[in-house]
Amino acid sequence: MDGRGMKYIARMISRPGLLLLLAACHPGARVTRAETHFDPISGTTLTEEAAAVDVIGLDDVDVCYSVDGGDPGWGDSCAAALSSDRHVGLDCGFHVVNIRWGEADETEQASYLVDSPSCADVEGPVALWQNDELVRSFVAIKDDLQCRMNDCENPGGTGNWNTTCGEGSVNWDVSLNGVHAISVFTYADCRASATIEVHDPADPYWLDDAAVLPLDVELVLNGQLSQDTDFSGNGEEGGTLDITGDFQGRVASFITITDAARGGGWFEAGCLTGPVTGEVCAPAEAMIRYDYPDWICHGDICPKPGDPPLEGVDSDGDGVEDSTDVCPDVVDPYQVDSDGDGVGDACDDAPGFYAIQFQTDGRCLVAESGGTVSSTTSCIPTDPGQQWEVLSLGEHTGFRNLGTGACLSHTDSWIGPWTVSLAACDEADSFQQWDVEAYDQGGAEALWPDRLHAVSDDFCAYTDFTGSVYGTIGNCDLAGSESGRKIGVYAYGDLTGTPIVIP
Repeated sequence: MDGRGMKYIARMISRPGLLLLLAACHPGARVTRAETHFDPISGTTLTEEAAAVDVIGLDDVDVCYSVDGGDPGWGDSCAAALSSDRHVGLDCGFHVVNIRWGEADETEQASYLVDSPSCADVEGPVALWQNDELVRSFVAIKDDLQCRMNDCENPGGTGNWNTTCGEGSVNWDVSLNGVHAISVFTYADCRASATIEVHDPADPYWLDDAAVLPLDVELVLNGQLSQDTDFSGNGEEGGTLDITGDFQGRVASFITITDAARGGGWFEAGCLTGPVTGEVCAPAEAMIRYDYPDWICHGDICPKPGDPPLEGVDSDGDGVEDSTDVCPDVVDPYQVDSDGDGVGDACDDAPGFYAIQFQTDGRCLVAESGGTVSSTTSCIPTDPGQQWEVLSLGEHTGFRNLGTGACLSHTDSWIGPWTVSLAACDEADSFQQWDVEAYDQGGAEALWPDRLHAVSDDFCAYTDFTGSVYGTIGNCDLAGSESGRKIGVYAYGDLTGTPIVIP
């Protein structure tokens, strides 16, 4: 409740004889904060020539780490083992550092920007992050829902309020824990909308701060937020929610409550996909911190608009001169040419590669050494293992992986296990021939409208939360979940775009 009403609760619980009774009936749940094991903290810009981050509080345990947002692994699969000096060295650019320790049971993530004098400046348009739009739309929805639950009135004491939101709900429970008032907000498939302002992508260099457009955002919220305040209405709010809908990701609250109102602190957001034109989610689903109430990116680690080019002929008005524009007749400020053929993605009729994403956990299909295929939540369009060339095989489709050169296939055994695999490309091999067909079991999904159906053996691919990619011979609907079979195929790995339709 953003601290609203804490004064009322404080007045009520200060009445003699009432405190112990209510405390016994409503034990409550205090807000807790996870200990950080990074120094400096996440969201810091490092300016040293030889930048490094210290891992603290874990001196006597083994620690595996990665600096690209990938899985740090464990044991024999450790991506990198922390040395005795407990330093993690970082080079120029943005990094998502993941650590794993305690027999692989515990993990933590932190984000940093290395911007030392030796780092070269980035020229041209810059793809900004849309994590801040996720944070702002979430807070607008959160405030509206909390106002709706009690007619925008402060509660006069302990109690329970709720409201519906789409087919879901949000519940607000106020209780006491000793001399603290505890509010717990529980969101269950809560679907709600907000309208926020976003910068006009037609102004890629942000030359006009007033160039804004309204954006309607619909989110589905799941999880809990808790508030813990004392008699004076001072305390804090914390918790993490899973987000689906127009965004797919997470939002966390770290807000202080001062005099029964939202004070300082910050919100964090990480996303895999989002609806903001011309912007992307921060790499590796990194949780990016935004200080409240100014929505400033903490530590100045977020990308900034580049400098505009010199005056010249710019037929499409996208800020790039015709002489260097990979799409001179199409507005394309980010100049992406994924296949390197000199024709930008925005006007290329023959995309060089595609990403295949499952609905389950937003996992992307990835080819690995040794002929295995799995799925990963670290969807990275620049990873050749996640880049698939679409082959026209008569009435069917083949997928050749650009990282391995092998083609998508599946095992041929009636006794199993039935797995998706890689094989040397052979267009006559029916196990490498697939149909990308519309799949709406359980409801159609705009981002994942299809499924992968192999021509041979009535075999359909699906994934689970472990990253395994399987199928079942003879019955496409027998194994796995509906979300595990639903896929979207995205040109150039642009998961913020519209999945293509393959005939």
